[in-house]
Amino acid sequence: MPATVFKLVLSYRPRCLAALVATLAVVAVARGAAPTAEEALKLEPRQKGAEFDRPSPDDVRAATIKQEKFDGVDALVVRGPDGRIFRAFADTNGDRVVDRWSFFKDGLEVFREMATNPKETKANEARWLNSGGSRWGVDSNADGTLDAWKTISAEEATAEIVNALRDRDPAAFVRLLPTRAELESAGFTGPRLDELLGRVTAAREQFAKLAASQKKIGPQATWASMLTPQSPGVLPAGSPGVVQDITAYDNIVVLAEDGGSGVQVVVGSLVRCGDAWRPLDAPQLAGDDGRLADMPAFFAPALGGPTAGTAVAAADEQIRPLLTKLREIDTAMTAAGGNVAARRKLAGQHVPLLEEVVAASAGTDREFWTRQLVETVAAYVQEGLLPDGLALLEKLGDEAGDNDELAAFVSFRVIQARYAAGMDKPGADFEKLQDAWFADLATFVDAHPTASESAEAMLQLAFRDEFSGRDEDAIDRYTAITTAFPGTPHARKAAGAVRRLGTVGKPLDLTGKGLDGKDVSAAAFKGGPVLVHFWSTDCEPCKVDLAQIRELQAKYGPRKFACIGVALDSDRARLAAFLREKPLPWPQLHEDGGLDSRLAESFGILALPTMILLDADGNVVDRNVSITDLERKLTALLEEK
Repeated sequence: MPATVFKLVLSYRPRCLAALVATLAVVAVARGAAPTAEEALKLEPRQKGAEFDRPSPDDVRAATIKQEKFDGVDALVVRGPDGRIFRAFADTNGDRVVDRWSFFKDGLEVFREMATNPKETKANEARWLNSGGSRWGVDSNADGTLDAWKTISAEEATAEIVNALRDRDPAAFVRLLPTRAELESAGFTGPRLDELLGRVTAAREQFAKLAASQKKIGPQATWASMLTPQSPGVLPAGSPGVVQDITAYDNIVVLAEDGGSGVQVVVGSLVRCGDAWRPLDAPQLAGDDGRLADMPAFFAPALGGPTAGTAVAAADEQIRPLLTKLREIDTAMTAAGGNVAARRKLAGQHVPLLEEVVAASAGTDREFWTRQLVETVAAYVQEGLLPDGLALLEKLGDEAGDNDELAAFVSFRVIQARYAAGMDKPGADFEKLQDAWFADLATFVDAHPTASESAEAMLQLAFRDEFSGRDEDAIDRYTAITTAFPGTPHARKAAGAVRRLGTVGKPLDLTGKGLDGKDVSAAAFKGGPVLVHFWSTDCEPCKVDLAQIRELQAKYGPRKFACIGVALDSDRARLAAFLREKPLPWPQLHEDGGLDSRLAESFGILALPTMILLDADGNVVDRNVSITDLERKLTALLEEK
C-alpha cells in the first residue's frame, strides 16, 4: 500500500518571500511538489515566546525533509545532517491536512501548535513541552493571539506577568486571571468567592494603569526567578468559603532583569485552578520611597486588635453583596446593547451602588472605588445617560480635598464630560465649545503640571496648535511632554509628532509588516508619488477617502501613483473582514494597538484620517494633505517628472 498523501496547509506568519507562501500553502507530496527543508525551516510559529533550534546556514543546506511516521501518524519531518529532528508537520486525524506543527530544540520537541477544530486549518492551541515548559494556551478564534491558559505553572504565570508589564499589554495579564467558573471549580463559594471576584475585577483596571505608567520594567526586561518565603499551602475543605482543599501561594515576589539591574515585582497570591496557577491581584512595583500597598493573603494572620478586625470584617460584609449587585448590573448593561432607555435605567441603579461601596470602604480601597465611581459617572455623562452626572462629578472633585492626585483625576474627567455633554446638545455652538474646552485644558495643566492627565491635556493643546498652523508652538508643547513625562505613551506620541512635523523635504522612515505578512517599506516605492494613508474601519471620513484614492489610482495607474495604507484598527479581525468585503489594491500595514501602536506613535498620529504625500524620490512634500487637495498636488508632482 502506498504511503498516505496529504496536503501541508500552513497558517504561520512566515518571514520568507511570497514564493515560499505560494510553494507551501498547499503541497501534494506524491506529485513531487514537496517543500524543501530550507523552505520549511523558514516557518515561524503563530505564537511568540517559543525557543527552538534555528540551524546554521550550513545545517540548513544539509537538512532533509521526508514523509515519515511520527508518533504513529504521518508527518513531514525535517532533520539535520546528524539525523536530529528540527521540525515535524503532522496529520493527526488522517484527513491529509497538517494539523500539528512541532518545533524542536536539541532533539526534543519544545513547542507545538495544533489545529483541533476540524473546520479550521489554522492552529488554535499552543503547547510548550519538555525543556520548553508546561504552558498550554488556547486561541479560540484562531487569530494568532492566545485567549486563555489551560495549563500554566506558577513560575510561568509570574513570567507572563513580567512580560505583560514589559509589553504594556493588559490583555496578556487579563487572560491569567481566574473566571468565576474556575474559582468555583477550585473550591471557593459564598462570600469568599464574591470577595475574590471583586479583587479580580479590580485587578483588571489596576494593571492597565500600572502598565501604562510604570517606568521600571523596560522593553528588554526578562523574568529571572520567582521568590516565595514558603511552599504553597492548602486551604482545607470546611474552612470559611472553601468546599474542597485548595492550593495557593502567598507573598510571591518576582525578580526581573533589565539591562543588568534587578527589579522586584510583587505578585502576592497565586491560586491553583485545575492545571493553571492564577493571580488574584494586580502586581505592584515599589515607589521611589520603597513603599508598597498591603496585599491580601490567604495564610497571613489578621492584623490589628479585635476592634480593628471586627471593623474590617463588618466593612467586608457590607461591601460583598454590593459587589454582587454591581456584577449583575455589568451583565445587564452588556445585554442592553444599544437600548438607550434600558441603559439609562441601569445607569441610575449603578451609580448609587458605587456610592454605597465608596462609603463602606476605607484607605486605599476607598480611593480606588472613588475613581471607579468617577470613571463610571463620566462615561455615563458622555453617553447622555445621567442628567445630573456633571453636578455629581463636581461634588466628588470638591470632596477630594488635599489629595492632589485624586483631585486632578476628577477634574480632568469633569472637563471631558462637560465638553462631551455640550457637544451632544441640540443647536450646540461647536466653535465656542471647543474654545472653552481648550481653555479648560490649559487651566488644568497650570493647576496640575505633574499629573498624568496633564500629558493628555498637553497633547490635545499641541494638536490644536499644529492644526491651527502654529507649528513652533506645537513643537514646544510636544517637546515639553517628552521632558515632563519621559517613557510614557504620551511622550512617545509627542516625540513622533515632532518627528512628523519635521519630515517635509526628507525621506519617510516607514517600515512594517503588511496584513499578508510581507515587509513593506515606503523607500521601496520610489519612482512615482506615494500617498501614506493612516486610517481605520471605524473612521467614516477614512472610508470616503478610500473611495477617492481608489478612483485616483485607477485614473493614473499604480506605477504613477502608489498608496500605502496604515490601518490603525485595534481589532485585526474586524479589519480583515472589512478588506475581504471591500478589497484594496494597495498594501496595508497593521500592528496591534490601534492608535497606540508603534506605527501611530512613530509619527504622532492623533486623528484620522492623516495622509502624508511623498514625491518620486521618496521625500515628504505634504505631511497632512487633505483629500480635497490630493489630486491637485498629485497632478503637480506628475507634471514635474
